[in-house]
Amino acid sequence: MLGFLILAQMSTPFSNQSINFCLLNSISSVDEFLKQYFNCSASKLKKYFAKSFLNRSLPAHSILDLPLNFVNDGLINPKYSGPEIKILFEDGKFLVMDKPTNLFVHPLTYDEGNNCLSFLRQKFPELLEINKKNYDRGLLYRLDFETSGVLVYVKDKNDYLFLRKNFQEIAKKKLYLCAVSGECKLNNTYTHYFSSSQAKGKKVLVSELETEGEEGELSVSPVSYNGDTNITILQVELKSGLRHQIRAQLAFLGYPLCGDLLYGGAKARRLYLHAQLYELNFLNFSYKFESMPIDFNGL
Repeated sequence: MLGFLILAQMSTPFSNQSINFCLLNSISSVDEFLKQYFNCSASKLKKYFAKSFLNRSLPAHSILDLPLNFVNDGLINPKYSGPEIKILFEDGKFLVMDKPTNLFVHPLTYDEGNNCLSFLRQKFPELLEINKKNYDRGLLYRLDFETSGVLVYVKDKNDYLFLRKNFQEIAKKKLYLCAVSGECKLNNTYTHYFSSSQAKGKKVLVSELETEGEEGELSVSPVSYNGDTNITILQVELKSGLRHQIRAQLAFLGYPLCGDLLYGGAKARRLYLHAQLYELNFLNFSYKFESMPIDFNGL
């Protein structure tokens, strides 16, 4: 019977932390040992380890040094040290957060602690039992790192699966507020087509040609214009929900968001995009989740 003892966690910077395992018996290959004890796939092993390491055989009492991110793969770090996140609403089905700007909604590895789900792990750890095979857990949708506002977490597994599958029909309204430079008089519904690239940090390409990708639709209306600052506040109703859709589509229409340097927006204190309101119709009940409007002064 193979076995091991956990010796200690290395005192290195968190992103490089590892755990030492003392093998009680010899092993023919690290690859087979990890597959047996960590129930992991070949693709996961390839993500973390070189082939030469996985092919190694080790005698009894050897020390196997494994990255903490591998050992805790799929877990949410409970060490949250970001800004306090306001809870806008909670009942038996939903917990709704008011996400601050410049905060990820979920991690990609265990060592990423400053995100909305690490906040939930710290405050409400029992909620994270939903969708445990994926890092986004019970989040109904995602917001960009820079985007603030309404973020909905679903508490029940069956509710989550149903809501994600039928989100376009259940989400009756998705309103965002944003700021753009200049006097913007856009006041219409716009449909464009988006590249399917999901590369992190890369711009989404927008086209008017149907053959160029996924269809994205939104409605834009001006809220106010400040002649002194030459800034227009817009309300955007999102009909679909593609990656970077509002940012990319408004930039394509000639009005990149203030603070959105990726899409050519003017430099500002932050990227001015805020998820103001979400309305859901679920199980014959209407839910309305609304955030306080953000401060557009001092852009």
